[in-house]
Amino acid sequence: MNDMSEYKEMYAVEAAEHLQSMNDALLNLEKDPKNSETINVMFRAAHTLKGMSATMGYSNIAELTHDMENLMDKVRKNEMVLDTAAIDTLFEALDMLEKMVEVPENSSQFDISSLAGKIAQLSKGGAAPPGEQQITEEHPETIQHEEAAPESAVNAAGGGTQGISEKGCSTFNVTINLHESCILKSARSAVILRNLSELGDIIETKPPLKDIEDEKFERTFSVVISTKEDTKKLEDVVKTTSDVAGVEIKLADSGSDNSAKKKAEEKACSSDTGRAAVKNVQSVRVGIERLDSLMNLVGELVINKIRLMQLASDHRLDYLEETLASLNRLTNDLQEEIMATRMVPIEQIFNRFPRMVRDLAKKEGKEIELILEGGDIELDRTVLDEVGDPLVHILRNCVDHGVELPEEREKRGKSKKGKIKLAARREKNYVVIETDDDGKGMDPRKFREAAVTKGVMTAEEVSKLTDTEVLNLSFLPGFSTAEKVTDVSGRGVGMDVVRTKIEALGGAVRLESRVGEGTNITLKLPLTVAIIHSLMVKVGKDVYAVPITNVVRDLAIKKEMIKTIKGEEVIMMMGDVLPIIRLHKLFGINNNGSDDMIVVVVERGGSNVGMVVDQVIGQQEVIIKKLDNRLLKGVKGFAGATILGDGNVALILDVGTLL
Repeated sequence: MNDMSEYKEMYAVEAAEHLQSMNDALLNLEKDPKNSETINVMFRAAHTLKGMSATMGYSNIAELTHDMENLMDKVRKNEMVLDTAAIDTLFEALDMLEKMVEVPENSSQFDISSLAGKIAQLSKGGAAPPGEQQITEEHPETIQHEEAAPESAVNAAGGGTQGISEKGCSTFNVTINLHESCILKSARSAVILRNLSELGDIIETKPPLKDIEDEKFERTFSVVISTKEDTKKLEDVVKTTSDVAGVEIKLADSGSDNSAKKKAEEKACSSDTGRAAVKNVQSVRVGIERLDSLMNLVGELVINKIRLMQLASDHRLDYLEETLASLNRLTNDLQEEIMATRMVPIEQIFNRFPRMVRDLAKKEGKEIELILEGGDIELDRTVLDEVGDPLVHILRNCVDHGVELPEEREKRGKSKKGKIKLAARREKNYVVIETDDDGKGMDPRKFREAAVTKGVMTAEEVSKLTDTEVLNLSFLPGFSTAEKVTDVSGRGVGMDVVRTKIEALGGAVRLESRVGEGTNITLKLPLTVAIIHSLMVKVGKDVYAVPITNVVRDLAIKKEMIKTIKGEEVIMMMGDVLPIIRLHKLFGINNNGSDDMIVVVVERGGSNVGMVVDQVIGQQEVIIKKLDNRLLKGVKGFAGATILGDGNVALILDVGTLL
């Protein structure tokens, strides 16, 4: 359908929303199958998606959602109760719909006959007669006479504020006659109304809009519209829609149409209408690529602002002070606004986890309740996209190797149902995401044994590690204490991915566990990957940026405080042994030979390490520039680079891979 192509993007967005709504409703119905409000949510979402899909010509999607709608209608009328089999089948149907909605134009290639048969059998309370089921599958068009229009199309038509009326507009009565063969009357009328609403203000419809939505008209309906366009333009717009047999357009200036004309004039003079019309176009959909480009440009602007301020300071150009102060304020405001446009609620990621945990728990024979908190906390879209996979790995581990089987939990005096909590909160310029489970926890003894068995460390080396350091061995690639490998995951399988991804974002990971009580994994993430808060340090003549997420503290030490243990330099800090690394030696830079040294203590893999530097310059927000050069890309130890106020380049250290 040529007239439907412009609605593909709108269909994809709305279909995803309705599928999420059905998914959430089913998860709630699994706990409370008789909740009438949730049943209605499920029914309405299926009904709307059915209508949208039929309107777009996606018959397979329309047929499957129609079958789901029929089933929910019976539940709504108390003709049946959703049991485990019904809910499992509906989840199966949702999975199929998600695949079809990804590329809806290819949805006809999916075989839905088996699923449709299972749903029909459930609806009838038994096996469907072969003949009757065959009719439904071979003639899906018999179910399409009820199709509803996409909600957005109907709302746009009904709102009547898509075009701003002004004095001097003409008011027309447009009468549309649909073909006798038209089986999607409400869908066709919705497209016509939407197209007309883009040319002016729709004053009223006959019959009323609700009746048109419900197909309570024969084949003819009329629209009163106030517009600057002529009759030819109106006629052309109507005739672009399929199944239009004829259109008649008259000026609404005689007889009974005077009332309509009066309404149009009143509407044209109404300032409230004008404001409403403007308000309706305040939301604009922008691609993430354009936002990335905008952020890069703002970054360049900030760098040049810093450069100007540095020059003014170096040359004591006091007369520039006022202008630069204003420029500084404006660029900061612009930077904040651009960052705000990229922020997305974290619930967009959280919403997919209840279903995942439910399916995994069922497969493992476990009872698990997933508690979500802080879904309204916002993150940069780029960070949000990257954090999804690490959270999947963590939650799969919680289900598979964290929470015990019901009978095992009972023996330990716990409730049969385990709990996993996923919570997000804001801390200054960072977002913290915590996962907590009340499972069996991680046993340091097993980790020590596994480290020796796998040849990761010797028994002597392992004995020197604290329990926390031992548990953090789970972040090593392929390190797992699982006695058997499952298709869910083992503790350690994928955990290296978690640390690598989070640290690549300029974040940090912390793991804590209590044997018999549970495990806590905390992710600390920057709000955006474009700008990070850093501690600027100097090594020789070069300046480096250390992400604040990695910094524990800095301290001054004397040369004589350094001890050597097995060839490695260490110092004692608050009773603990702190390994130190001289960045001069690491980077091949000559040091100043002073007895006084500055150590920046950073966290790496659950343990602290001291980096010896020449000077701590202070904290600063830096614009990250990726190392895209063919020779530098993928170099370990550096997360990127930034341009300083004096025009020089400073490398941003990636503590996780540097030390």
